[in-house]
Amino acid sequence: MTIVLNCLPQNLDNAACNDFIANAPLTAWMPVLKYLQQAFDLPAEPWEKIPLGANALFGLGEGVIVKLVPPNWRRQGDKEILVAPLLEGKLSLQTPRLIASGEIDHWVFVIFSRLQGTLLADIWPSLDIEQKRSIMLQTGQLVRELGSVKFDADIAIKVDWPNYIRDLITDCMARHQRRKMPETLLAQVMPYIEAAGDFAKAGDLRFIHMDIHPWNLMAKQEQGQWRLSGLLDFGDAIVGNSDRFELLTPMIFMAQGNPLLLQALLQSYGEITNISAAELQRQLTAYMLIRPDSDVTFCMQQVPADGPRNSWEQVAAQMFPL
Repeated sequence: MTIVLNCLPQNLDNAACNDFIANAPLTAWMPVLKYLQQAFDLPAEPWEKIPLGANALFGLGEGVIVKLVPPNWRRQGDKEILVAPLLEGKLSLQTPRLIASGEIDHWVFVIFSRLQGTLLADIWPSLDIEQKRSIMLQTGQLVRELGSVKFDADIAIKVDWPNYIRDLITDCMARHQRRKMPETLLAQVMPYIEAAGDFAKAGDLRFIHMDIHPWNLMAKQEQGQWRLSGLLDFGDAIVGNSDRFELLTPMIFMAQGNPLLLQALLQSYGEITNISAAELQRQLTAYMLIRPDSDVTFCMQQVPADGPRNSWEQVAAQMFPL
């Protein structure tokens, strides 16, 4: 469905687009939201703007979420539309049900069911280590389940793995420079990746969510204990050939350098064998350096520094103390 209302801004560069999404008041979005509410017979409840993520996100009561994705990163909206039905009912966690989708003023709109629970990011810092360990065990199970999701052989999000990895390696230096990576580490990026050898050796094709972290996970309390209840945001998903990208994000943003939490994740996942801790550290760090759209300096800030970080070997030992 393609709709023209002439309400959403056009031809914005990325900076202007980010600014509009972050700062435009709810009233600026209401013509579009009211249209969608009527066109798809959505509940007659008040709208709220949800300040989360790069795209424009709105809640309608307790049951509906609307995401508006600008043309600048349309692929994220297209992936949401493709992946939501693919995952529905396939995991031990809930995922948003796709209600409707289409294009409005060249922006992609996606209407989902709203998952109940608490965003994990809102409670993660306050949880004790045993609660965190329990959630990491669940996360390992989730990674295993995602890797078993079935998909069509010609699914649109499948990447050509060798070319995909080669392009990520080629493109990563420009991104690190834009993100102001410290010069000492910047100079070591390519030598480190080259020394990692065939760190991205192709395995079996698998679904990769790519972005499992506390801002994309929902949780609920059961008998006084927090447990994962839902998984959100499929805008970075691919079908590719390695589980390292899937493990990387929860290791950084949830384990945060804690060996107990890292081991809980790997124990529950249970699919990594015949590799030394040092080699797995090197692989994960190489993946961190090439991951698309990654801000490695921000990733490093998620793990408390425990000694100098003047080389990627030192960084690897602190980020992934296996």
